[in-house]
Amino acid sequence: DAAAARLDAAAVAARPAPRSRCRLSSTAVPVPAGTTEVEKAYFKEQETVYDVDEGAWKSDAFWAGLDEALPGWRDDPKLDRFRGFCKNLQKEPPGVDLFMDNRQQLLSQYVYPGLGEDERSEDVHRSAYPHDAYPELAALREKLAKHVAPAARAEFGAVMARTPLARDDDSLDDDQEEWDPLGTKEVEPDETWQKAAWFGWQFLSLRGAKKEAPKTTKALIDAMGELGPAHRFVGFTRQKADSRGTVHSDGRNYMLSTLTPIDAPDGCGIFVDDEEATIATDGAAVVLDNTFPHYIYNNDPERDRICLMSECWHPALRPEERTALSTLFAVKDRFTVLDLSMCPWGYTEDDLAAALKTGAVHDLEFWQRLDYSPPKQKKPKKLGASKRNKKSAAKKRAFG
Repeated sequence: DAAAARLDAAAVAARPAPRSRCRLSSTAVPVPAGTTEVEKAYFKEQETVYDVDEGAWKSDAFWAGLDEALPGWRDDPKLDRFRGFCKNLQKEPPGVDLFMDNRQQLLSQYVYPGLGEDERSEDVHRSAYPHDAYPELAALREKLAKHVAPAARAEFGAVMARTPLARDDDSLDDDQEEWDPLGTKEVEPDETWQKAAWFGWQFLSLRGAKKEAPKTTKALIDAMGELGPAHRFVGFTRQKADSRGTVHSDGRNYMLSTLTPIDAPDGCGIFVDDEEATIATDGAAVVLDNTFPHYIYNNDPERDRICLMSECWHPALRPEERTALSTLFAVKDRFTVLDLSMCPWGYTEDDLAAALKTGAVHDLEFWQRLDYSPPKQKKPKKLGASKRNKKSAAKKRAFG
């Protein structure tokens, strides 16, 4: 029960929040006892994600690709913190948690320096719901509710008609773990909705649904402005009726999460650092700091809860840093496909098959922009009779 999980507000407020940190020694992804087959598959997938990430972060070829895509990043004074982040990606082991005294839980490899994790950056505001501390976030929250939510509600029926939900049971497709963008090894049709580590939560990338949701895509891009959308989660999420998520942290201090309600019955919400926010149709969008432990819940006995989720850059990042991060992850996703022959998170096989066919995989904008469309190639103009005669005469003069 969500209410039973709530801690006494006074006790929470009284806790100190220094920036010291404590490191766990284990790098393995823990698999709790009593997990279901779907949950075990998720933890296995997380280990695969670490392996894929390491394939990029430990590759000289990847960093050479970043040098080409982001010239000057190694000595630009405005990107000093970005260089510290890249050093963590290269040097820190994967999957190691840092438990902060202010209750944040970070992945050591994905700590972006100067965003509140040390005494030098204590002026960077960190709280469960930080929109009141940053005007940029307050404006985003208003735009999500006013412009993005109506567009998403109008188009979600078409999204569901094309891509129904996956099964919630523990069975998996026979070919689920294989990447086969051209469909040559298909045993069962791939389920575009992705199941997560807890029962009843599914995710559909907006990239995979942008044909059915073009107005949603445009509205989200316009609302985000320079805040994003950031890397990773951008898409529709579903929480099954009468279910709740597991307590977790996303561990990346350079991003925040947003939840825009599309269809949320009574009894839906989220706890972040033991602070509750309601998720309701026609209600306010939620902007949360996902580095604090959090979980979602849906107490309605019959109706699913649907939101549009998108991550955004932390407002304390400078514009140059946001651009650098966007480029870094675009180069990584491209490297994952072209060099590692793996499928990066957030892309459907249909997307990648089309991009491989057209060559768009080589274009960084394909990886950076939700609304990417390949440049239209100009068709050669047909010459009229007089122009054909002039061209033929010119050839005769030149070549006899």
